[in-house]
Amino acid sequence: MTRAVVVYCTKYGSTAEVAQAVADGLGADIADMVDMPDIHPYELIVVGSPVYGGSYLPVAIEFVEANKHLLAVRKVAAFITAAADIESPVGLTGEVDPLLYTQRDYAEGLARLTHGDVIGARGFGGRLVPQKLDEADLDTLEWFYRRLMSETLHGFDLLDLPAAHRWGEELRNVIGG
Repeated sequence: MTRAVVVYCTKYGSTAEVAQAVADGLGADIADMVDMPDIHPYELIVVGSPVYGGSYLPVAIEFVEANKHLLAVRKVAAFITAAADIESPVGLTGEVDPLLYTQRDYAEGLARLTHGDVIGARGFGGRLVPQKLDEADLDTLEWFYRRLMSETLHGFDLLDLPAAHRWGEELRNVIGG
């Protein structure tokens, strides 16, 4: 079987949960990007990051940059988590807004950053637990909800761990595992 690893970064834990579900479905090793793991032994590298404010976590970009020569000659897949359920972005007129990005767009963007042989990219939702937010994130989201959404900040859970596990199984089938 092709050796595979799921390498992720997380801020509040949701991306780690998705990474574990993907790794379980794929039958892969798992590693946190913060530890800058050695990915040389692996033929498939799955990278995962949350998206905050339209950006991947900085450690995700650092990991990809630090491993760009190796990633460029490997099979890669990427996933993201985001506390938004945008799948069909629609503008104010009801028409598709090309300036809004879907979770798949963000996942594909992360995959493209690797310059590897991309075999898959997915988004798996996100989770918002206001009590777990650091002060800066809490202040930003409270402002966003109050000013732009005219409501109070509330938590939600849009993570789809069963879909992440199934995607891992699909990746295993793609690589012949």
